[in-house]
Amino acid sequence: MKRFFFWKRDGGGGDDPGRQPTAGTPPAEQTGLLTGDPRQDQRSLEILLDTIASVSANIDLDSVLSDIVARSLQVTSAERAILFLGDKADTLVIRVAQDKDGQPLTGDLAYSRSIVRRCLEEAQAVRSVVQSDQEALELGQSVYDLKLRAVMCAPLRVREHTIGAIYVDSRAVRREFSARDLALFDAISTQLAISVENARLHADSLEKVRLEKDVEIARRIQQHLLPPVPKGLPRIDLALRYVAAERASGDTYDLVPLRDGRVAVMVGDVTGHGIGAALLTHAAQAALRSYLELLDDPSDVVTRLNHRLAASIETGNFMSLLLVIVDPAQRSLRYVNAGHPGLIHVSKTGVRAMDKTGMVLGVVGGETYEVSPAVPLAAGDLLFLHTDGVDEAMSPRRETFGEKRLHERLASLRGESAEAVLTAVEAAMRAHMAGAPVQDDFTMIAVKLA
Repeated sequence: MKRFFFWKRDGGGGDDPGRQPTAGTPPAEQTGLLTGDPRQDQRSLEILLDTIASVSANIDLDSVLSDIVARSLQVTSAERAILFLGDKADTLVIRVAQDKDGQPLTGDLAYSRSIVRRCLEEAQAVRSVVQSDQEALELGQSVYDLKLRAVMCAPLRVREHTIGAIYVDSRAVRREFSARDLALFDAISTQLAISVENARLHADSLEKVRLEKDVEIARRIQQHLLPPVPKGLPRIDLALRYVAAERASGDTYDLVPLRDGRVAVMVGDVTGHGIGAALLTHAAQAALRSYLELLDDPSDVVTRLNHRLAASIETGNFMSLLLVIVDPAQRSLRYVNAGHPGLIHVSKTGVRAMDKTGMVLGVVGGETYEVSPAVPLAAGDLLFLHTDGVDEAMSPRRETFGEKRLHERLASLRGESAEAVLTAVEAAMRAHMAGAPVQDDFTMIAVKLA
């Protein structure tokens, strides 16, 4: 059995009506649930077992909390019961409060905060029977104002951790909580705490399943919205690798044949991962495709996209983007690079990463993005676009794959098809990672001129 402390005005013990407990005096008595009276003890055990059976059969958190309050009123014959969740007096939240008739208590509830605080600080059930205005004031202004006669509070604890408290009080002159009441109330509160924790864990598991379902739906939507790789384009070979670290990715891309034979190739990366980042990437992709259908100047396209993002995304979020317009007939390209890893050009003369032309998107709404001068291309040249998940792929020793390894691998692949290039680069990445899971989304696009 547990040790329960309550306070007496003088040093006596027992439940003598003339020696009632008050606040402010040291612990004076040890008692328990069983009193030695067979009838009383049998009744206590029946109440305890009935309560355990009732709340243990329920795993709905709101129902469990309401049942706990109703049972507490029934067991103690109190006038009011309040159930708090939280681990400290200053952070408690009232979850359920009702009167003896089952009516909810609303508004700014007054109760003995000093009793609740003592209960939580000492992690044990406490009670007080008030016999005078002075004793009421000693227990707090709320006790005095409400003319409370009896107050009792027990902590809800699971594995030595406080998750809340159950509180009852009464103004009835004939209702005085005894040591047995306190013992029974505390014994019940121990079982109630387990039921609350089980219901919370069940609710958390349901929420986790719901979120996983939502993420899976988002992944399917994202996969459906991602554009296919165009096939059969004259003088140009395209290939794609798109891998999400989570079920929904912050990477985006597009491959858009334009009406004059040119091809727009875009790759972008939004801060973060998951559903929010995925939604933003597809909003940007949809806007970019619309602009490409109407505008010929890639500078104007990216400038308009930046203006749109800056007006709509939250502060602190941004998007890097590389837009390349390839003209296979003229064997040239122009690009806009908004804070993205550089476009890599592999030619007979070597491997070169082209410079950025502007800052990331979504930060400064009035920014104007310049397009690069035309870059001449030759048959057999390779263009490689990627997100930072490629060169930042990490080995078990925390070493990045890096730009140098990437360039060296690409230098040996100029004679390969676009698909073969991506297969070889991904194999090199994964070998560097030594089987470790992907930590960041990564996208690669290879463009090979015939």
